[in-house]
Amino acid sequence: MKKLTKLGLSIFLIILCLLLVCSCSRVNSFDDSHFDKDGHLLTDSLDTINFVPKLPSHLKFYVEVSGSMNGFFRPNIPTQFKADLWNVMSYYSALQSRVNILTNDGAQGMAMSLNDFKTAMNTGAFVSTASTKVPLMLQSIISDLNPDSGEVAVLVSDMKYSPVGAAAPEVLLSQYSTDVSKILGESHLAVSLICATSDYRDKNGNDLANEKSPYYYFIIGNSEQVAEMRNGISALLEQQGHFVDNIESGFDYGSISYSFGIPNKCEQMDDEPTFVGYEDEEDGDTCTIQLKINLENYRWRLSDEQVFDSAFTVKALHSSNVKVSKVKIDSKNISDNNELKRESVATVDLKVSNMQSDTEELEWTLELPDTEYTLFNPFFENANTENDPTKSFSVMEFVKGMFNGGLVNTKLKSNYILISKN
Repeated sequence: MKKLTKLGLSIFLIILCLLLVCSCSRVNSFDDSHFDKDGHLLTDSLDTINFVPKLPSHLKFYVEVSGSMNGFFRPNIPTQFKADLWNVMSYYSALQSRVNILTNDGAQGMAMSLNDFKTAMNTGAFVSTASTKVPLMLQSIISDLNPDSGEVAVLVSDMKYSPVGAAAPEVLLSQYSTDVSKILGESHLAVSLICATSDYRDKNGNDLANEKSPYYYFIIGNSEQVAEMRNGISALLEQQGHFVDNIESGFDYGSISYSFGIPNKCEQMDDEPTFVGYEDEEDGDTCTIQLKINLENYRWRLSDEQVFDSAFTVKALHSSNVKVSKVKIDSKNISDNNELKRESVATVDLKVSNMQSDTEELEWTLELPDTEYTLFNPFFENANTENDPTKSFSVMEFVKGMFNGGLVNTKLKSNYILISKN
């Protein structure tokens, strides 16, 4: 009996020691809800929708023809507009075969082959006295679009709303942003507005009216295809030095795509967002995690380091100190199997110190600058008349309608990093 009691006591002590060892070596000692006890990320606790830009199945190009566009279309005179538009259309020629010309009332006019369009554009066939009715253009384009099949529309226009000849034009202008908001809101589609510049010629054609006159590429479709076209068109324009900026709405970006570089004074656990072997400060150095965030899903403004600094937030959930010690953003446009691709990665060094407990959890996210249009402002300020080729008359109201009509997804879902001393 005594023998059995001693044996039972020994087994009890062994089990107790094992429990103590397991408890002490647990990576997630706080039982943080985003990780299991061994430090593996619980993806069920996060939004893990993977947003990936992809080419549309088919493209529909629409070109607005109105009096305010004449300076781009002067007969037999080369302009940056003609060169850039033809470059974009040629690059995506495999995805589209015809160009739709929008007439005075905003409805679709004639459809032309690419080569016929090129000839008409170069010879001045589109010089016009027509006015521009943007809401009618939008309705016409959306009704002709099949986004369920992956189709995308691209409207090329100066986007100046000029309801001349309509009843009460001043009243229509005052209702412009509301009309745009209603049309885009009912479509439930993603949109992106790309601003570009071109030289603008006067009536004689030979004299330069303005060196940098703004015009726009307005992209409509499902968000993955719109993002791909936004990146591609913006990259083609940037190569020529005529890209200004892009803005967007109606996007559901899903989860943030990220990875990690080589850490310091801690080790990454497999491919998890978990770092073990945290070392306390000795010589002023401490655990540093190198977070790499892919930015190509988002508008290009986020690749500006100052804008990114404002967008990125991180905090420690268990009282440790965390700070961003360095940010570096690398952006480039590459050709992948003859397809233009954008790569943009922000590398963020996160230094963690003063860790009092065995485990710490960092929460980080991005607040996108999707309603920021600083680079558009030079064309919006004092835009009082449609006859000024240096300004974008009424386009500010269009942008307001864009933001109000679609989902403007500024703050993305949070992500988490687990750090352990074990």
